[in-house]
Amino acid sequence: MNSIRVLVAGIEGKMGSHVAMAVHNASDMALVGGIENKEDHSIHVLGQEIPVYRDIAKAVQLLRPDVLVDFTHAQAAQQTVLAAIEHGVRPVVGTTGFTQAAMEQFVQALDAHKIGAVFAPNFAIGALLMIRAAEMAARYLPYAEIVEYHHEGKLDAPSGTAKKTALQIASSREEAGVTTTSLATSAALHTIAGTPIHSVRLPGFVAHQEVIFGHAGERLTIRHDSISRDSFMPGVLLAVRQVMNVTGLIDGLEHLLF
Repeated sequence: MNSIRVLVAGIEGKMGSHVAMAVHNASDMALVGGIENKEDHSIHVLGQEIPVYRDIAKAVQLLRPDVLVDFTHAQAAQQTVLAAIEHGVRPVVGTTGFTQAAMEQFVQALDAHKIGAVFAPNFAIGALLMIRAAEMAARYLPYAEIVEYHHEGKLDAPSGTAKKTALQIASSREEAGVTTTSLATSAALHTIAGTPIHSVRLPGFVAHQEVIFGHAGERLTIRHDSISRDSFMPGVLLAVRQVMNVTGLIDGLEHLLF
């Protein structure tokens, strides 16, 4: 069986470097190169020399990757991911903050080229279980707010995970015939699908979220903490493997797990 050839966008970043090491250590994958917005050069990943290119078209031509993994920022990723799809490379994307128009472009390109992609705001298995637990609680507890904490370098707020959680809470309540209730006294800066969201950006955090439910005389808190970026790697590797067998856009790692 041939190894899955993986190209990592943002390979020298905090997430990209972790992805590169995880892919390098996976027995069924080959780390073939990286993308960075700088002159072409090479880096060493666990003793292996890895070429890094600025132009994805050049990288694809020379390295022949099967999968692109992108953890960068929305503006750069939009161009990179579209170029990858145009060249028949399947994207696994953890970047968040895309506009609806950009997502529609991805869907159209994937359909045209008949390949698959996995987009997910969070690749930590525990985070997906947190969302699933929040969906269950939302059917019985009428008040909820989300507090998400990330490192100071995260540009978008609220986080993709928080948005996803709020949407899933609303969907679960709709299925159960329960009305989403929010309080006018909430101090949250954002409200998604009726659920207020508070965003914290400070040094010392990686990715953390609390979903707090309130009811008469009781409170339920569901919390997930990613204390290291290693927490995302099993989900990333799962997505790299599964994207080879899907067509179209898979929006959320939960569709590959549950």
